[in-house]
Amino acid sequence: MSDDTIWEQIQVDAADFEALTTEGGAELSELVRSLQEVEEKLSKVEKNLETLKSVRNKHRYDLIPNKMAEMNIDKVQVNGSEVTLRTLASGTMPKDPIAKENALAHLREIGAGDFIKNDVVVSFGVTQDNYAKSLAADLADQGYETLSKTWVEPMTLKKIIKDRVEANQEIDLELFNGQLLTMANLKGNKNG
Repeated sequence: MSDDTIWEQIQVDAADFEALTTEGGAELSELVRSLQEVEEKLSKVEKNLETLKSVRNKHRYDLIPNKMAEMNIDKVQVNGSEVTLRTLASGTMPKDPIAKENALAHLREIGAGDFIKNDVVVSFGVTQDNYAKSLAADLADQGYETLSKTWVEPMTLKKIIKDRVEANQEIDLELFNGQLLTMANLKGNKNG
């Protein structure tokens, strides 16, 4: 590469910086500081909300029910609000497959098997659309109620939109409520 070619390259690269100004840099710095402040405030509000919910739950599920039980009452009026006690149930199916099978067997044993739901799902690849339609039709002919779901994964759709717009290829953005956005992603020290 000759000295003349290097000089031309340097001149071209220097032109890329014409839009940079002291004022623009100061404005950008202020915008970044503003985003940092908002992120910090949001973090504090989220922590406060979590604390408030914990305090509310302590009152709702522990302190007030215990005090009312101690007083042998199940209804009270305070400051225009009526407080009553009611019994709630909560539970989840075990995630462990063996424990889950045991839980299902237990439900069947106690006569609650009718509440167990079953979904049978068969996945088909992109090129197997006709097979999927055929199987759904066969199952329906045999008296089974079928539910067919055809979709594009959200991340796949976003990639298709991005790739096609950037390549100036056809895509109906309105049909997908699609758009490309530019986002400022703040990383690193959030405390200034």
